[in-house]
Order: sequence, then structure tokens, then C-alpha cells
Amino acid sequence: MKSFLILLSFIFFSCSGKQEENIIETEIIESYFTNQKFKNTKENFDKINMDLLGIKSDKLQDGYNNILIFNEATNYQISKEGKYIKIGNDIIPDLDNVRASINNNQKYPYFEELLTLNKIIYQNDLTSILSVATKNPGLATDLVVLFNYEKNETLFNSAVKNIQSWDDIEQSSRLAFIFYNNNTNSSKIREKLLESLKSKDSFLYVLTTYLADNKDTIIKTNGIEHSSIEKAIAYLLQLGFTGKENVDIQSDKSYLLLNNVYISHPELKKSFQKNNYYGYTSLEKYSKDYGLLQEDNQEKKYSTIVDPDGFTNLRKDKNTTAQILQKIKTGEQVEVLDQNGDWWLVVSKEGKKGYVHKSRIKSE
Repeated sequence: MKSFLILLSFIFFSCSGKQEENIIETEIIESYFTNQKFKNTKENFDKINMDLLGIKSDKLQDGYNNILIFNEATNYQISKEGKYIKIGNDIIPDLDNVRASINNNQKYPYFEELLTLNKIIYQNDLTSILSVATKNPGLATDLVVLFNYEKNETLFNSAVKNIQSWDDIEQSSRLAFIFYNNNTNSSKIREKLLESLKSKDSFLYVLTTYLADNKDTIIKTNGIEHSSIEKAIAYLLQLGFTGKENVDIQSDKSYLLLNNVYISHPELKKSFQKNNYYGYTSLEKYSKDYGLLQEDNQEKKYSTIVDPDGFTNLRKDKNTTAQILQKIKTGEQVEVLDQNGDWWLVVSKEGKKGYVHKSRIKSE
């Protein structure tokens, strides 16, 4: 009993200490903002939170609240008391010295970035927008993708230019590329953003595959309706064909993506057909072309990757030291072109041709 009371007392004082630090930090940030002539009103704070993020201020708890995007934690928090959005989740170290420095009008890079972020979100401050667009493309990307900020074309274009590799995208941001996450446009497809990314076909290729391969998990974890996900996949597939005529279906990357999605998820083709391809005429046309080629596809050999590590390497040549072209996840299908010897020549669903050791392949 005594040990329990000691533990309870420790937890209580730890929580109390954390709350006190939060209060002090909020006061320091507010002081810094005030010195820099930034002040947010409750009315503006409440309105912008709803418009951009679908956050109801009366639902916020005291202290910091994690900003969630489709139930995924981000690197941002929001303070009801301070009426600001904070970058990061850690308490500012050495609060007393920071307070003294601020009182002497000393500037801090972190506070300047924080000030800039809040000026853009809550005031549409043009100077801050241009500064971020030219000097901080990472923050520009977060503003556009996570915070749905599309009001300024210069900032928007900076964000799009900064988006490169899918591997660099954090889990919390992935669905925000596809759907708006505020109440006004909840689960609405982000056509403007996706259209701007169209030239980065490799990025959209992986984005489409991610959505198709993980649709069941997304429904369960992120609360997006099944119909919304399927329509988004249809839109992304259609986007690849937009502006093209007489696509060479043997080599076009958009058709290859369509082919691979239908091979991995034949139920999607049936659903698209049932829903009249959601009105996307190019998707309908090339889906029908896909149907005409089914006899050829029937002759192809497909096998499944099985590796205890969760993935296997697609290599350029038939040895373990050869260049790795791609990592293929366990459970994914590959087309087998040649299965002679210990190393089989295969084509991944992304269209890359290389060798996989036969021990990592399960024949169908």
C-alpha cells in the first residue's frame, strides 16, 4: 500500500510539473508573439481551426492537443489557451533563460518559424508566405498538405516542387495528399494538388498502389469510407490517362499501373464497372482494352514473393552482390519470364525487370 501511494504521489507531481511547464511555455510563446506584434483573437482562432482542420475549439483540452490527420499523429500541437499552433512535441528547454532573453528582445530561429507558421495560418500574412515559399519548402509542404492551405499560388507551387520521393513522406501525411481532412471538404479528393503532381508520375504511381494495397487498413484505422477510397483510386488511374490519346498499352506507364492494380485487386475492376467508372471516360476505355488483352494475360505466369524478412531484393544480375533494383514485399505477385536455374527472371508490379532467387518465390 505504501509503495502504491509513493508511486501515485510521483505520478501526481510529475503530471503537475508537466502542466506547470506547459503553462510557462505558453506564456513565453505568447510574450514572444506579442513582442513581434502578433495577436490572435478567439473568434479568429475558432473560425480558422474549423475551416482548415475541422477542429472545434470547444473540444480542445487544457494544455497542448496533438493535431491528428485522419487519426494519425503529426509533428504539430495546438494550444487553446495560447491560441496558436506549435511545431514539435517537446517542451522548450531552459524556460527561465528563454524568458529572460525574450524580455531583452532576442530572437530565436524556432520562435521565428513558429511565428511565421501562425501568421500564415491565422492571418494570411503575405510577407510570411513569401518567406516560407522561398526559404522553407518543408514548412510550405506541411501547410499545403497537412493544413489544406491552398490560398496562395506561390506557396502552393513551392510545396509541389518540394514533393519528391514517396519514401520521404511520413505516415501522417499520406492520406492528406489524396483527401481534404477538414469538415468542409471531408474525404473530398484533392484534385488541385493531385493534378499538380501529375508530372511526377512515379510519385502518383506509388500513391495509387499504396491506396489500393492498403484500402482495408485505411477504412479501419483512418475512418474513410470504402466508396471514397475506391473513387480516389479511380481518379488517380484516370489522371494518368488525362491529355493522352491512343496510348500504347504495351509500354505506357499509366496503363501498366492499371494492369497491375487489376491483377492485384480484380475486385476493383468489377466495382468500377458497377459504378460506371465514376464517370471517368478514359478509365472506362482502357479498362475495356484491358479486358481485350485478358487472353494474353492468361498465358503469363505469375508467382508470389515469400520472404521471412517481409521483402526480397530484385537484382540486376543473378547473384547476391548485384545491384538492387527494387525491394518487393512478401505477398506481392510478380510475372515470371524465365524460371531456369536458381535465379528467376521476373517483372515486378511496378514494371521493373530483374532477378529473384527461386527460394523467395512461391509458384502459383
